[in-house]
Amino acid sequence: MCCMWSTNIPPDIIEGTEPFEAIEAAFGIVIDDEEALELYDMTLQEAAQRISDLQRQQNIER
Repeated sequence: MCCMWSTNIPPDIIEGTEPFEAIEAAFGIVIDDEEALELYDMTLQEAAQRISDLQRQQNIER
């Protein structure tokens, strides 16, 4: 997932960045700082599975 940010100038803080805001809007989820760090280090396939899990968890909580 880290390929969504510049590799020349990586962000100091990734939570609330444009890529994560787009993911939150597209999938109807909330990504906190801890989750953002975990997603940042995942492969695209791992992140897709985690986002699916977050959708299920957060829909149950609502």
